[in-house]
Amino acid sequence: LRIIDASRNFLKPNNDSLRFDDLKKSLSHLETLDVTLNQKCRTVDHRSFIQKSLLPQLDEIKVLVTIWQEKSNVEHNCIGSSAAHRDPTLLRSQLEPWGTVNLRRRLVRDFGMEPTDPKVVDRAGVMYLLLRCYYEEGMLELKKLGDDDEDVVVANTNNSDNDNGGNVNDVCSNEHLNLGIGKRHTIKIDGTPVREDLRNELLTELRDWRHNDKRGGSSNNRERPSINAKCYMILRAPAVVSPSNSSSGNNENNDDGTTVVTKVSRREKRRHKKMEGNVKLWNLALRAMKETDPEFATRCSEIAVTYGFTGSPHIDRQNASPFYGLALGEFTEGTGCVNVECSPRIVAEMNTKNRLGRVDGRWPHWVGGYDVEREERFSLIYYDTMSAYETPGPAIFKIPMEC
Repeated sequence: LRIIDASRNFLKPNNDSLRFDDLKKSLSHLETLDVTLNQKCRTVDHRSFIQKSLLPQLDEIKVLVTIWQEKSNVEHNCIGSSAAHRDPTLLRSQLEPWGTVNLRRRLVRDFGMEPTDPKVVDRAGVMYLLLRCYYEEGMLELKKLGDDDEDVVVANTNNSDNDNGGNVNDVCSNEHLNLGIGKRHTIKIDGTPVREDLRNELLTELRDWRHNDKRGGSSNNRERPSINAKCYMILRAPAVVSPSNSSSGNNENNDDGTTVVTKVSRREKRRHKKMEGNVKLWNLALRAMKETDPEFATRCSEIAVTYGFTGSPHIDRQNASPFYGLALGEFTEGTGCVNVECSPRIVAEMNTKNRLGRVDGRWPHWVGGYDVEREERFSLIYYDTMSAYETPGPAIFKIPMEC
């Protein structure tokens, strides 16, 4: 036996899973061990570990591992180094948060395509096929490369020759499709209004926070650099320090949602210091949540405080459940909404200006356009990473105003 194809499995880079000792004893002529497309074997270190574990008997063996980081660096496999560097109006940017497996599944389930072979069709190829499907259904608008932004090719609705006088294959180049504007069906939803006097208190506190280095409101503070925001700060639910200061390291939860910490780390001390400067902001924000959703307020573990948050299509994979968003400031009504993909063909615009909107961030979502240079937009994002994980369901939880 010279080749073992163990691809597309659930193998782990350890002896219990790959049986290194048995391989070395029984398969002295083994030349190739293929463990590609195994989610638990996916890094350069994993590949090196497997190779070293087979020494010295199998010193010339070729170990094949799908290195996802290397795959993403291949041209066209991903656009933009992070969500902050992607144009949210492009359909490709809106789809980029999805893993390649999800995109392959979408091609088959939603567009009736034949399954693609990962060894033949990489992520870039899957994206091309998927964007082509959207284009042919009229949900992607192509720009004429090199022309003014206003000069576009109207989204195609059939497979016939287009207005350019060429075949659809000539128009749908990879470069054209990557720059295609998303034209999926959009529905509009309003969040739950927050009472005016509380909004005013919050806005006053946020304006004081902005540009205040001691409170974390400076433009140098971007605690989540993958997001395009002028300032991004995360406040975590206050922890109650046990008087005994036990060294056991075990934490206990109180009925009021706070956490009793029996041993304080340096990181926790830094979080506590940050909370000291923003305790009023935290309390006001939590009061707004208690008036809207008292149950969620008890398990809200973090609040992201942002200024100038825009675009950034992403998925919040660490969230245990849906989140709430509240936007405040002087910006045009109906802009700066939280956009979220509800299904492959539908996007919802959640209006969170002066409102708390509930959205499941385990679906791709981003902040819609507004005049970020001239207008003022603060946002508070309430989320939970500590509770039991809830299986994602719908992306939105209210009946839309427009369909």
